[in-house]
Parts: sequence; structure tokens; C-alpha cells
Amino acid sequence: MQENADLPETVEVNGITVGECLDDLMKKYPESKQWLYDEDSLIKVLVTVNNVETVTFNKEGLNKVLKPGDELQIFAIVSGG
Repeated sequence: MQENADLPETVEVNGITVGECLDDLMKKYPESKQWLYDEDSLIKVLVTVNNVETVTFNKEGLNKVLKPGDELQIFAIVSGG
């Protein structure tokens, strides 16, 4: 996402859940919303926690509670054939 948005490579955000952290990112960098969500407010990126767990983007995934020091990674989803 960093290549598409004018964001630093690493951004510190606050939140207890994945969704809260994404909300905080959008507050700090409002332009990030267009890369995170589509026009129907559905998430269009892949988020991992500590490079291990893939977060699903239903309510359960966005409500995933994080531990102090957890790192979220955001990846653009590319498709084609």
C-alpha cells in the first residue's frame, strides 16, 4: 500500500482491534481509505498480524483483538489471469 499512498513505510497506529487500528490509520492519513475500502465499504486489502495470521475481513476479522507490540502488515490484493 505504501507505494500507492503517500505514506511512510512504517506507521504507528493505536487501537485494540484490527478495525480500530485501520480507523486510526485513516484518521492520520485520510487518503488511505481509498486503498483500504471499496465504494461499498468492503475491505480490499490483505492484512496480516505479525506476518503469520491472515485476517479475514468479515466482522470477526476486523474485531480481532491485538496484543501490545503486534504488527499489522497491509498488502494490496492483485488479481488477473
